[in-house]
Amino acid sequence: GIKLLAEKGKVKPFDIKKNFWIDVDDEKAFQKAEKVLMERLKKSSDGPISRYCNRPISNKITKYLIKTRITPNQISFFSFLLASVAALCFFVGSYSYLALGAVLAQLSSIVDGCDGEVARLKGLESDFGGWFDAVLDRYADAFLLFGLTWYVYSLSGTLLSLFIGFLAIIGTFMNSYTADKYDGLMMKKIGQKGSYFRIGRDVRIGIIFLGCIINQPFITLLVIASLMNIENVRRVLVLYRNG
Repeated sequence: GIKLLAEKGKVKPFDIKKNFWIDVDDEKAFQKAEKVLMERLKKSSDGPISRYCNRPISNKITKYLIKTRITPNQISFFSFLLASVAALCFFVGSYSYLALGAVLAQLSSIVDGCDGEVARLKGLESDFGGWFDAVLDRYADAFLLFGLTWYVYSLSGTLLSLFIGFLAIIGTFMNSYTADKYDGLMMKKIGQKGSYFRIGRDVRIGIIFLGCIINQPFITLLVIASLMNIENVRRVLVLYRNG
C-alpha cells in the first residue's frame, strides 16, 4: 500500500534522524520492535555492573512498569526508599542485617535504572526528573556509606574506620560531581553509539553488595575509598590533557 502511494507521489520520505522506527505488521515484528526498543535503553555511560547485570534485570521490570500509571519520579523515590532501608539494616549491627542491607542496596541500584527507562519509553523525560533522581541518589549514597561506616566502627571502635568511611563518602560525592564533564568529554570522543569503561554508582553499589555478602565491610569501605578517589584524580588528569 505504501509503495503504491509513493508511486503516486502521495507519500514522501521524512528524515527521523537518530530516532527509532520499525514497521509492525504482525506479532513477530512486534516482538522484534520491543527487543530493539529495550536494547536502545542502554546508555554509553553505563558502567560494567549496570551494563551486564542491572540493565538486563531493570529492562524486564520496566516491561511491566510501562503498563501501569507509575511515574518515573515515583520509581526514583522507591529506589531511594530501598537504599534508605538498606542503610538502616547496616546500622543494626549484625551479619544477617548486613547481608539483607546488601541485597536491598543492589535492588535499589537495579530499580534506579527503571525510572529513566520508563521516562524514555513513555516520552516523560524532563530536566526536573533527571535532577530529582540525581539528588535522591546522592542522599542514598550518603545513607548507605554512613550506615556501613557506623557498622564497621561499632565493631572495631577505631578512628581508622571513621577516616576510611570519610574518604569513601567524599570520594563518592566527588565521583558524582566530576561525572558530568567527564561523560560529556567521553561522548564527544567516542560518539553517541560508543561505550567506555565507567566507574560510577553501579560499581560502587556492586562493591557494597559483594563486600557485605562475604562479610568484609571494612575492606568494602577501603576499596570504595581507594577506587573512587583514584578515579576522580584520573578524570581530572584526562580533562586537563583534553583541555
